[in-house]
Amino acid sequence: MINKKKFKLPESLLKQIDECSFGGYILFNFSNKAEPQVFTKFDNQINAMALLYYLNTWSQSVDQLNLDATTNLIAKNNDQEFDKDEDEE
Repeated sequence: MINKKKFKLPESLLKQIDECSFGGYILFNFSNKAEPQVFTKFDNQINAMALLYYLNTWSQSVDQLNLDATTNLIAKNNDQEFDKDEDEE
């Protein structure tokens, strides 16, 4: 359910996140219209590159985990179908 009230992430919250980070942050969320939003702040290019590299590696890892889970599920379903076919013979 989408909240019809217009919501804007408070600047004070972003400042607090910045104070708790060492070098910057990348924050993903959804707007009140269910549109993806990204908030970023980096202290310098080196920190930006490091966070972006980490984000890319994290994303690839999550993709691989999802692929592995899907592959395992397909294999399990195929094994069950194979066992079912053998029982019918």
